[in-house]
Amino acid sequence: MQIEHPRGRALSRKEARLQQLRDAVAKHKCLHVRDAAELLDVSEMTIRRDVYENAEILQFLGGHIVFADAGLHRPPYDLAHAAELNEPAKRAACAACVPHLKSEETLFVDCGTTLPHLINLIPNDMELTIICYALNIADMVVRKPKIKLVMLGGVYHAPTASFYPAEEDHLLGSFAINRAYISAAGVDRQLGVTCTTFREAALKRAAMARSQEKVLVVDKSKFGQVKAAAFAHLTDFDMLVTEEGCSFQP
Repeated sequence: MQIEHPRGRALSRKEARLQQLRDAVAKHKCLHVRDAAELLDVSEMTIRRDVYENAEILQFLGGHIVFADAGLHRPPYDLAHAAELNEPAKRAACAACVPHLKSEETLFVDCGTTLPHLINLIPNDMELTIICYALNIADMVVRKPKIKLVMLGGVYHAPTASFYPAEEDHLLGSFAINRAYISAAGVDRQLGVTCTTFREAALKRAAMARSQEKVLVVDKSKFGQVKAAAFAHLTDFDMLVTEEGCSFQP
């Protein structure tokens, strides 16, 4: 069936796909990127590109697509775009973490665009408790039937799609964490492990202090980069994981 333009011209494949996407969002109010890709029989990257190129019509809210005029606050364009950068390497790094997971553990999972791959790779029958503070992580966790989600509340910070508490002193004091999976925006042998915001850095340090094991998960493109907020040294971690695998003494 060929879809026609209102003026009578046949729509291109891309135009027809956008129209189908708009119709689906109108029907469901919001639509997860994965569901949209399945519905339209294209890749998630194609869906994201369609949304980016039509930002005046559609926007992202976490992992969902909504209309741009829906009055909802969303992560900015660059966060969603960052999810596509070095995606195979990020996924490979997270895949290297999976064999170390143990059922019934309590895990802290950091924010960013790397660790959603870890959540996606967790077997559906594995029982875990996951503590997180990022919208994109929570969005993935709720799709796993055996995982108990603990979402740290606070003020929403759009650039990292994360929630930061007004008072941080006792934020994680009631939790005992088996393993903390920490992301980073920069890794430098001299200046240490860094991220983009000081609030994020404080949460990372708090989680590491409450964890038996600290695991840094980064793709190798982060090495040699330095961001403003330093939160750890490489030697503070029990394990360093990249797309090349695990190293136990970074």
